Amino acid sequence: MSLRIPQSRSYPSARSALTVALLWTLLISHAPAALLPLASAQLDAKSENLNADVKSEKQPRIFCEETTFDFGSKDSSEIVDHTFVLKNTGNSDLVITAVRPACGCTAAELTQSTIPPGKSAKLSAKLTLAGRNGQVQKPILIESNDSANPALQLVMQGVIGTDFQITPSTMVLRRDSPDAPATASVIVKSMNNEKLEITDAKSEGVKLKVRWDKFPDENSYQITANFEERLAPGQYEDKITLKTNHPKRKQLEISVIVIVPSPIAVAPLKIVLDSTSTAPVSRTIILKNPAKDTLSIDKIETPDQSMTSKFEAIGDFGARVVIGNIQATSALAGQSVKILLSTGQSVQIPFEIRDKP
Repeated sequence: MSLRIPQSRSYPSARSALTVALLWTLLISHAPAALLPLASAQLDAKSENLNADVKSEKQPRIFCEETTFDFGSKDSSEIVDHTFVLKNTGNSDLVITAVRPACGCTAAELTQSTIPPGKSAKLSAKLTLAGRNGQVQKPILIESNDSANPALQLVMQGVIGTDFQITPSTMVLRRDSPDAPATASVIVKSMNNEKLEITDAKSEGVKLKVRWDKFPDENSYQITANFEERLAPGQYEDKITLKTNHPKRKQLEISVIVIVPSPIAVAPLKIVLDSTSTAPVSRTIILKNPAKDTLSIDKIETPDQSMTSKFEAIGDFGARVVIGNIQATSALAGQSVKILLSTGQSVQIPFEIRDKP
């Protein structure tokens, strides 16, 4: 008895599928064993290609034809402007998550943070050359959702020739507390043995008291600024403009940064000792930064070398200081423990000697 498959014109696709399956079964069952690995490898390759195609369907790609801009040779009085063009060569939206210039001398502004496929955005970069000399390279890091290139680096570079040298290039005035005065100086020197005379100096924003003192027998000056104005904690940028009689440069600019730190909370405010006590004692001091900036201690100075000191961190924003072997003598009256922080701030805790009632 033989089995017959009914012939039906209403099911062509089913019949074709069945036919292909039977033929493939017959091929494998009668194929030489040497051909089976080849067939399997071909199937695996097709599967991998298919998976790769699926993965590459929706991927942004960042591209910049000119990643390095060479501005050639410039004078330190100039400001370099350049526009980088960022293009999305992928097939999904490119999202710029961050634009990070190397330092405060470089500014960068992006026209848009989301770039559709095939479109472009402009990044306007500005590099201030004041106070710099010689070969300069300033990178700008572009972070995006391009998994193949998540951090693209752009570079502005060139050579700065100058008639003057300003050392250091930026004047930094740092206060120990919001009310403390601050003073800083820089040296301005003529590099081509051309006579230099400064006739006036003034600050633009913060009220600085500026003084200029000429060095004997040299075409150079020491520029000193004092800052006494009360400001809220933070960082402020300013500049000092110098007027000169120089044949090429009638005006010089000095970049200024004023740093006003947050006051450090201290407990106790005084180290109180009993004048009748004869045994050495120890006292604990707690420091805390209310601005929630990292608090790190560089050094502890005590008025008596026989005293001991140690400290440990309390989280990221505080510290515990222990002063040991303290002898309650009248010599400590008016003396203080001085704690120097890594930010340049200092905290002083005075001793107070009290007679026991």
